[in-house]
Amino acid sequence: MRAVRDLAARQDGAASVADLRAELGLSERTLHRSLSRLVEDGRIFRVSRDRYSDRPWTGEAASAEGKTIVKVIERLEADAHLSGYDVLAGFAHQFVFDYPHIVCTQPSHAEGLAAALAKKNLVVIAAGPRALSGPAMARSVLLRRQPLIASRTLVRGALATPEKAWVDLLREMRRSNFPFDYGELGRVLRAMTDQQINQRALNSYARRTGYGDWLAAATGQRPPDGAEQTQLAAGYGA
Repeated sequence: MRAVRDLAARQDGAASVADLRAELGLSERTLHRSLSRLVEDGRIFRVSRDRYSDRPWTGEAASAEGKTIVKVIERLEADAHLSGYDVLAGFAHQFVFDYPHIVCTQPSHAEGLAAALAKKNLVVIAAGPRALSGPAMARSVLLRRQPLIASRTLVRGALATPEKAWVDLLREMRRSNFPFDYGELGRVLRAMTDQQINQRALNSYARRTGYGDWLAAATGQRPPDGAEQTQLAAGYGA
C-alpha cells in the first residue's frame, strides 16, 4: 500500500503495475495477487487496467444527462446516487446511445429530488413492475427508493461503484423492464472481472438484493436457469 501511495504521488495520482514491479521486485503473478487483495479490502483502488491509487475511485457519468443528474444530487445534498449503465458504459463493448438513467434515493428525499430533476426537463419514472414498458428515452430517470448505502465499496459521492451499478442494472432489467441486452450485460461483467473489480463487494451486494444466483450463473458457478441467465452466461463467456 505504501508503494502505491508513494508512486501515485509522483505519477499523476496512480501507480502503474510495471513501476510497482520495478519498485518492489515482485513477480507479476505475486504482485497481481497482492493488488487484488488490497482492492478487495478497500485499501487501494483500481483506476484503469494497470494503474492503482490510494485514493477512492472517482468515476464520471457517461452522458450529458447523467452529469446533470449528478449535479442535481450534489446541489440538493440528497442521499441519492446515479447507478446503472451511466456507471458501466466504460466496460461495454457497444455504446447504447439512448438509455434511461437509474437513480437510487433515500425514500424521504425522493419527492424533492424528482421535482428538481423534472425542472431539468428529465422525465422521472418510479421504479416498479414494467415501469419502462414504453420506448427508451435518453432523458428518462428511473427513480428507485432505496435506503442510503454508505459503504465506500458500493457508493462514492453521487455515483454508485461499478459493482453496485451492475447489480442495479440487472435488477431493473428484470423488474422495471430496463431496455438492455442480457448478453451485453454478461460481457460487461466479464470486462469488469478482467479489470479486477471488487469481487467481494459485488458478491455481497448481489446476495443481499437476491441476485446471488444470477451472478453465480453468469460466471459459471452454477448452471443457468432459464433463457435470460443463459444469455447472461453466454455473454460472460464470449
